[in-house]
Amino acid sequence: GIEADFGRAYLSNVCVARELHRNGLGYDIVTKSKIVAEEWGITDLYVHVAVDNEPAKNLYMKSGFIHENDEPAWQARFLDRPRRILLCIGLPCTNEL
Repeated sequence: GIEADFGRAYLSNVCVARELHRNGLGYDIVTKSKIVAEEWGITDLYVHVAVDNEPAKNLYMKSGFIHENDEPAWQARFLDRPRRILLCIGLPCTNEL
């Protein structure tokens, strides 16, 4: 089983081929990820999204994620990547530890 110290997880690299956009596949992937996380006893699920990626932000917000915080602009410049926001969702714990 998963110990209480590991109640948080990070959702990474959710990608859908461009020709499959706008058909619910991304939503289904995120929904299944949430279900698996709940089964594993995860209570908090996090994801980063580029600030200018409106489709991804909309997908996660539709899936119940909320804004946690913004990455500072200096950090994004230092790491040579687009600035990101951190989103999170609290999950009910369905697995007895």
